[in-house]
Amino acid sequence: MAEKSREELKGYFQPHLRPTGNQFEDLIDSFVSRLDDDFVSTLPDATTTQKGIVEQATLTEVQAATDDTRFVTPKGAKRAAETFAPVQSINGQTGNVVLNLGNTDTGRGSSNEGILKYYHGGAYNESDKYFHIKLPYKSDVDNKMYYIQALGYSYKTAEVIDVTWVGYCYASGSTNLINTNAHVDKGATITAGQYIGSDNHIYLWFKPEYTYVVTFKIDTIRVGNGTLLQEGDLEVIVSTELEL
Repeated sequence: MAEKSREELKGYFQPHLRPTGNQFEDLIDSFVSRLDDDFVSTLPDATTTQKGIVEQATLTEVQAATDDTRFVTPKGAKRAAETFAPVQSINGQTGNVVLNLGNTDTGRGSSNEGILKYYHGGAYNESDKYFHIKLPYKSDVDNKMYYIQALGYSYKTAEVIDVTWVGYCYASGSTNLINTNAHVDKGATITAGQYIGSDNHIYLWFKPEYTYVVTFKIDTIRVGNGTLLQEGDLEVIVSTELEL
């Protein structure tokens, strides 16, 4: 039987029509069979096509395919015309797949979500611990602005963790940390602040009333003359001390 277009095939199955055996054969022959047809791919195990993206191509075009395109050659060299964006990275912190879509902007206003995630079990009545977030910036070296947000759940007091810190690590100024703010948007018992540690790093901190089963993640935005922080740039330290 012959291959038919979709419009022709649809015509066989209109209301009150009874498709013939030959017409059913046309339907079957018009689509790719993974068992009967000869597949060729430039990617490992790429033996399938996406629905509705098979088009005519020469065998030469198939053999010259790049790594970014999946090709299939059933019955006289047909190919999958869909070009897929290659996977650039998989963020282990968030589980999100980041695709290389040609937009690699890290300019001001760009954001990174889930650059750190943290879970603290602790004892049921534990109430004397602070969560310190160590930034890569040092007060005696860096001139960097920053925007950091912690989002999560403090289980025992059933509170939403939503804390945002902004500031300017100003190494050349008379004071090293200026124009700062630590804003607790939710959580009646949560307190927060920031300081320069004994190692000259900038530290952010927050403290729920109880630290039993606390989970949070960190998001960031590049602001001012700061950098777009990445996974691995931050460190969480849990301590009974208000400053380290």
